[in-house]
Parts: sequence; C-alpha cells; structure tokens
Amino acid sequence: KMLNSDGALELFKKTLPSAGESFLQLQTSAAAMRAQARDLVKQVRSKAPPGHADTRLEFISLALNGRKVGLDKVVKMVEGLIATLKEEQEDDDQKKEYCITQLDTAADKEKALKRTVSDIETAREEIKESVATLKEEIAALTKSIAALDKAVAEATEQ
Repeated sequence: KMLNSDGALELFKKTLPSAGESFLQLQTSAAAMRAQARDLVKQVRSKAPPGHADTRLEFISLALNGRKVGLDKVVKMVEGLIATLKEEQEDDDQKKEYCITQLDTAADKEKALKRTVSDIETAREEIKESVATLKEEIAALTKSIAALDKAVAEATEQ
C-alpha cells in the first residue's frame, strides 16, 4: 500500500510527541543505576517458582551488591593455579620418564638373572651326571682292585 502525501503527513504527526511532551536528558549516578538494576533482579527472582532460582541471576545480584564489580582476584588465582598445574605436570612427566627407565633396567636385570639361573641349573645337571658317571667308575675300579687283590693273594700262595 502506498502512502500519499496526506497519509504520510498524518503518520509523521502521530510519531512526533505532542506539545506537552518533550525530551529530557536525565543524569543518574552509578549507584542509582546499580540500585535500579538490583531492584529489577529482585523482581525477576521473586517471580521464579520456589526452589527454581536461576544461578545466573544469583551471580548478577551478587555482583551488583558488591562494591567492586570485577574478577581480577579470581583471574589472578586461576592464573596461579594454571601455573602450579603446569609445574606439577612437568614434575609428573619427569617422574614418568624416571619410572620408565627404572622399569626397563629392572626388566633387563630380570632377564639376566633368569639366564644365570638357567645356566646354573644346566651346570648342576651336568655335575649330577658326572657324579653318577664317577660313582660307576669308582664301583668298577673297586671291583677291579678287589679282583687284583685276589689274584695277588693267589699268586703269593703258590
């Protein structure tokens, strides 16, 4: 729908304030603005059902009630915590490396000890076999000595 000049004039008159209305510039202090904002937050919080308070409104209310609205101390504390966590992570990384090297060393020692035990068991079996062989040889030599003694005794009797 297009406006003609009469319609445009009438629309323009409706948008302008009447003679009794005028624009005033009001100056308010920061404390008055904070109080007004606090009142608005209270109104909104009172409309919420009991037990369903919005935590964001609680934080806004807390910030408005404080003298200073800022998180500088919190930011500094968080930065300090981050620095501490970085140091602890570096320490943990160093401890992990140390533990890995110690585990490798212990595994190498375990392998060496297992080889030594295996070698000792093999040597023990060989010694058992040689002891058994020597016992057989001693028994054979004892029989031959007894036979020689008998032969010497018979030869001396004649």
